[in-house]
Amino acid sequence: MNSVMSMAVQAINAQAMAISNISDNVANSSTVGYKAVQTQFLDLVQGMQSTSSPVLGGSKQMGVTAYADFLNRGQGQIVSDSSTSSAAISGNGFFPVAKPTGVDPETGEPTGFESTVYYTRQGDFHLDSSGRLVNAAGYYLMAAPASGTGTPQIYTVDADDNAAGGSFTGVSITDGGAITVSYDDGSTSVQGQILLANFAEPDSLDRVDGTAFLATEESGRAVYGNPVSHSNGVGSIVGSALEQSTADTADQMTKLIIAQQAYSMNSQVIQAANEMMTTALGMKG
Repeated sequence: MNSVMSMAVQAINAQAMAISNISDNVANSSTVGYKAVQTQFLDLVQGMQSTSSPVLGGSKQMGVTAYADFLNRGQGQIVSDSSTSSAAISGNGFFPVAKPTGVDPETGEPTGFESTVYYTRQGDFHLDSSGRLVNAAGYYLMAAPASGTGTPQIYTVDADDNAAGGSFTGVSITDGGAITVSYDDGSTSVQGQILLANFAEPDSLDRVDGTAFLATEESGRAVYGNPVSHSNGVGSIVGSALEQSTADTADQMTKLIIAQQAYSMNSQVIQAANEMMTTALGMKG
């Protein structure tokens, strides 16, 4: 009877994890670039099947365990966005981004950046007061020079007048990932090129939060590719667009109903086992 209660408790813990993951997915169903988490269940089996009685002396069932399956490579729907500095990734790859170490309370500008490179699909970038492109989660875009060569660095827009005296009016990310500056005389200038980071096993990236990741030994190191030539297997960049969350609310609600029913049933198993033990102890007395 103890084993029955133990298995039911394990099942409750597993379903609690599933409900937690579902809750996180539903909460982030509108978060740009969010990748849904799926809960996987594994049967725990102890011992081998008995040769003397294959049926009655079979494997001893020891319950269930659960783990989170991070679907980082999932593709979200791409929709148009009114901001010219927004960008979405279609296919493989992640934007390399940097995290500030602190912010000046007077100017709101970063006082420095961590040396660690983060990776994200959240492309709702906007120009901040320091001339850098930052997304809504506070991660700053890293990019290469306009030539598209070299290692991505924290990108800063040159907002000075152009050679003809045209004044800076804005920045945009065009299809293919070119960072383009516009001037009031109608001219434009390509100042940078976004390179995408690709991984051998993107589902094994370490999730810092719902939209930012770190490389791990299992994911492999980041390999940069140009979204124009699709080098190193990276996909395309769509300008003035955003990648939606991969969490589908209808699917998540269906999974929630299943998890709730399983949780409730296992609670009843514990209650029944407890009543049986109480009865057995009463008979012994």
